[in-house]
Amino acid sequence: MSSLNAASADCSARERSLGQSHPSSETPPPLEVVVQCFSIRADLDAGLLSRLIEPLAKRGLWPSKFYSQAVSAESLHQPAEAVIDIQIAGLDCTTSDHIAMQFRGMVGVQSVLTSLRTSSD
Repeated sequence: MSSLNAASADCSARERSLGQSHPSSETPPPLEVVVQCFSIRADLDAGLLSRLIEPLAKRGLWPSKFYSQAVSAESLHQPAEAVIDIQIAGLDCTTSDHIAMQFRGMVGVQSVLTSLRTSSD
């Protein structure tokens, strides 16, 4: 199975787990918005943040949250690195997986983790 097919299958499973039904009651449950989360570890490079924003800007997306921090090296022989967290509300899983693959292909990016969370409006 290709990595894109595996990512799509994983994406469908994540969406189903978030769409679990709520017990019936007189008041409907609050509307939940799916938030796609990206956690990125990368080399500490001045041009990295603008490169990470580019795939979002090309799609007209604005992150709900964007947080970056320089983390000091664990040993003297390793350079410092950046930890970046990006959250985007209302993004579908297929687009999220495609953006994550773009992030992973960028020079200096060491790892990209993705997750979903729900947020009540």
